[in-house]
Amino acid sequence: MTDSLALWVIGGAFVLLGCATAVSPEAMHDFLQRQMRIVQGKKAADRHARLPTALFRAVGIAMLCVGIVLGVFAATGG
Repeated sequence: MTDSLALWVIGGAFVLLGCATAVSPEAMHDFLQRQMRIVQGKKAADRHARLPTALFRAVGIAMLCVGIVLGVFAATGG
């Protein structure tokens, strides 16, 4: 169990972030745009705003799948 604990934690984080992103890609898009504006400035935030929201849903679903795969590896002993 202790050997696979890191896989459980990382897999769980991927599942949580993937669910949040896949369920509400508009909110995640807005959140990341605000963070981009704070960290990298208005020009980077404007470039980020042009990304389609469907991209965020696809990334969320991919993160969910990666989390499930990591959980399977952790459950089977990795």
